[in-house]
Amino acid sequence: MDARAPPPTPPSERIFALDTIRGCAVLGILLMNILGMGLTGPAYELPTAEVGGNTGANLWAWIAEMFYFEGTMRGLFTLLFGAGAVLYTSRLERAGVGLRVADLYMRRNLWLAVFGLFNAWILLWFGDILFFYGLTALLLFVFRNLPVRALMLWALLFLCVQPAVGARDYFAFKDVQAAAPALLKLEKAKAKMTDAQTAQLQRYHDYSDPPDKVKIAKAMHRMNTGYATAAGRVRERAWRAETQFFPESALWEVLGMMLLGMALFKSGGLTLGWSTRAYVTMLVAGYGVGLSVNTWEILHVMRNDFEPAAALLPWTLTYDLGRIPTTFGHVALAMLLVRSGWFRGLLERLAATGRMALTNYLMQSAIALFLFTGLGLGLFGKLQRYELYYVVFAVWALELLWSPWWLARFQYGPMEWLWRTLTRWELQPMRRDTSAPMAVAAEG
Repeated sequence: MDARAPPPTPPSERIFALDTIRGCAVLGILLMNILGMGLTGPAYELPTAEVGGNTGANLWAWIAEMFYFEGTMRGLFTLLFGAGAVLYTSRLERAGVGLRVADLYMRRNLWLAVFGLFNAWILLWFGDILFFYGLTALLLFVFRNLPVRALMLWALLFLCVQPAVGARDYFAFKDVQAAAPALLKLEKAKAKMTDAQTAQLQRYHDYSDPPDKVKIAKAMHRMNTGYATAAGRVRERAWRAETQFFPESALWEVLGMMLLGMALFKSGGLTLGWSTRAYVTMLVAGYGVGLSVNTWEILHVMRNDFEPAAALLPWTLTYDLGRIPTTFGHVALAMLLVRSGWFRGLLERLAATGRMALTNYLMQSAIALFLFTGLGLGLFGKLQRYELYYVVFAVWALELLWSPWWLARFQYGPMEWLWRTLTRWELQPMRRDTSAPMAVAAEG
């Protein structure tokens, strides 16, 4: 791809591009997070367990998610975090702070992990990504000075781990399916089975049985009764995500995507440094490959009547083949929109939302805590899939309105200010000089 730059882009416009795409990511990630926040059952994979099922508007909502959004908003967020790591450390190095670069960088990311624990264990969002980002970024530091090509190679290496784990799980389940007839006979005869056979049979039932209505009802009761009962359910899932899913799978995805973000940033891809032709090429190639794979996955699951076992194949073997190219298509589209100058008013609101990404991300969890647990309205499991998007659009409107309003008066979002203060062990100025033009800044 020809990434040769057009005439130099002003620094403020380069950072505006980063903030705009970050705003897209923090709003877009709610499209998928809302499913875990408000639905029971295997909501991410299949539209069969929740109220309304897989018909009408619920079916079309699921198709849109899987076609364009699943994994890609998280992908954007992760790319931008990698870019932010380069931006943050390079600014400190230019300021000549010496070894304090490492001190500030490590402290900053450890505090981010603490924010992630707060998000999962207090705000009760078990799908938090801040904990993953904070810990993974500690490894990222040693890669920051590598050239673009080396970053790309390391990224591809790490991104191969998750598909390898997925392939292992998929073929292990195929073995379970092959053994299932004999195991089901033993189960029916109430014969004694070994621990390994029992585990195999349980795995077969997990992926082959229809959603358990009793379990769904219990989950709804726990979430909607009160904060303590909801916390008990969510913290079980958060603990598994942090101690099992993260080291086995998520770490490698996050690290790989962060390294790709570093490479894109250094090459100018995230800061309007490429030619329009290069962005168009990435748009066509990314969407051409990614959306084709996504379409095949959707059709595969629908042709198999939304069986959990059928959904296992795209979620383990082909997931990244669709998700990662589509994410790159999103990047190209965002850069082309910023360069075009179209919708400037909306893009400025998105940029403000992106500058307050940490605050807005945690705000989404706080709103969901009120809406979907007994602490507030107790709507968990009560809204249909498509109805959840009314909530999403309302949150988008709120964040697009309040972010510019806040930044017209303050230098940072509330959580960004706290993060900066904790990182530097020094109270940071909050209010900005309203007589001066608004500074454009990105803290990663």
